Amino acid sequence: MHFLITFLKQKLINHNIIPNIKIFLSASVLMIFSFYLQGNILIDLADEGFLWYGTWRTLLGDIPLSDFHSYDPGRYYWTAGCSMIFGSSLMALRTSLAIFQTLGLTLGLMALRRVIHSWGVLIIAGALLLLWMHPRHKIFEHTFAMASVYVAVLLMEKPSFQRHFIAGIFVGVAAFFGRNHGFYGFVSFFSLILFIWLKIERTHFFRRISAWGTGIFIGYSPMLIMFVFVPNFFKSFIKNIRFILRNSTNLSLPVPWPWTADFINITETIKCISTGVFFLALPVFYILTSAYLLKSKSDVLKQKSLITASVFVGVPYVHHIFSRADISHLAQGIHPLLIGLLSLSFMLINKDIRKKIMSTGLVIFIFFMSYFTVGMANPYYKKFNAPKGSFEKINIHGDNILVYKHTANLILSIINTNAKMTRPDEGLLIAPHWPGFYPILQRKSPLWDTYFLFKETQDRQRQMISELKDKAVNWIILGDVALDGRDDLRFQNTHSLLWQHFMENFEPVQVEGLPDNYQLLRRKNQIRINTIRKYTGT
Repeated sequence: MHFLITFLKQKLINHNIIPNIKIFLSASVLMIFSFYLQGNILIDLADEGFLWYGTWRTLLGDIPLSDFHSYDPGRYYWTAGCSMIFGSSLMALRTSLAIFQTLGLTLGLMALRRVIHSWGVLIIAGALLLLWMHPRHKIFEHTFAMASVYVAVLLMEKPSFQRHFIAGIFVGVAAFFGRNHGFYGFVSFFSLILFIWLKIERTHFFRRISAWGTGIFIGYSPMLIMFVFVPNFFKSFIKNIRFILRNSTNLSLPVPWPWTADFINITETIKCISTGVFFLALPVFYILTSAYLLKSKSDVLKQKSLITASVFVGVPYVHHIFSRADISHLAQGIHPLLIGLLSLSFMLINKDIRKKIMSTGLVIFIFFMSYFTVGMANPYYKKFNAPKGSFEKINIHGDNILVYKHTANLILSIINTNAKMTRPDEGLLIAPHWPGFYPILQRKSPLWDTYFLFKETQDRQRQMISELKDKAVNWIILGDVALDGRDDLRFQNTHSLLWQHFMENFEPVQVEGLPDNYQLLRRKNQIRINTIRKYTGT
């Protein structure tokens, strides 16, 4: 019996099963601790609300992209599937994201295990990766970035046909969750496969590509099935792509290079410089490391599989980061860079005392800069450093959420307005940037659009006006917000025809709690009465 136990234990160790279980448990503990600290702090009525609304509607049977404005379906079927277990509340959504977050963190640590052999140091590295998994409603982005590095490492270590096939499946699945991840994965792994063929194993290139391509087809098959069997889904998918091509993927921001920092006070100065250093580190690290890898021989590349994987995965994500150069988008694509830098720092550790000092200094520098960037954007940090009395607990469908007082007043105001002024048979439109109120009020958006961000065509606006009339939308919570300080992004400029219709056919109603740039509108009496008669038959 002792021999059998020893044999099985050795087999589990040789196949990395026991170490991988320990990594998963470590990632789980880190995630649970983070969730305990800040899981119920703050609410983002815009981007997080966009995901929450899509999850709620998917749970009720609606189809992402087809029935409501959304990202690709994979993330909604994950969160809606978890909602069948945990419920459809906000904390249930965050729980489903935390589970996915654990998977991503586990794969990131499994990749780092190649260079970090101390469990204590590995957990510290895991805390760094976890800190950068911000904001929480973008967990899918962080997870696929780290998972890509791990899959790329596996391919570098053993570029078999089986692993090419697995890499293809991964790219296809990633595309089902987000076509940007599919595109980045396609570019990363095609380049890596070509690199492996040129530098390591110059055999069977077309067989490798075929195995990889077959994997992509299988991984993306849920989307292909939806194209064939879900009515109008493919049409909605193409329409969404045209919309993206017409308006770009993100609203651009100037890059916060370290030399552009405003010297307001010491904390803000360090924060601006730290953020700028990370933006600067991206192109510098990838360019220099790529040049080094191209000059390296095959035996050296095998030893540096992790840093190679980080570069090939990270370079395409630079597009996502710089498409809107803020901390949120930096965090969504920075994990390959972090893994690459950590890999570099631990590769420097040897008997040379100077290299040990350099390695330790690099790790300390990364942590220091991270604290003054994403650390200060952390919900727990914001609550901990807020003046006393700034936060208030509010109950949203059984969840006690800690939010700023002005946010609590806003939510309560709109809940009361919905309860006292609008009837269930009357539609309510909320525009432009608060889709989170639909699940809070348990109301379906009267339009396919839930987030009015980009300039819309006049034909589509006329269609919206017709839909609002047909669905008896008699109430509107309307904002006119200059997003990023840009007047061209005000609702009256992005949806001028719709705005004109609202000004002519609706009247303002006084209500407390709304910001100065928002108003509650009610359809004017005669039109409102006629519309109600149409639907009640009176």
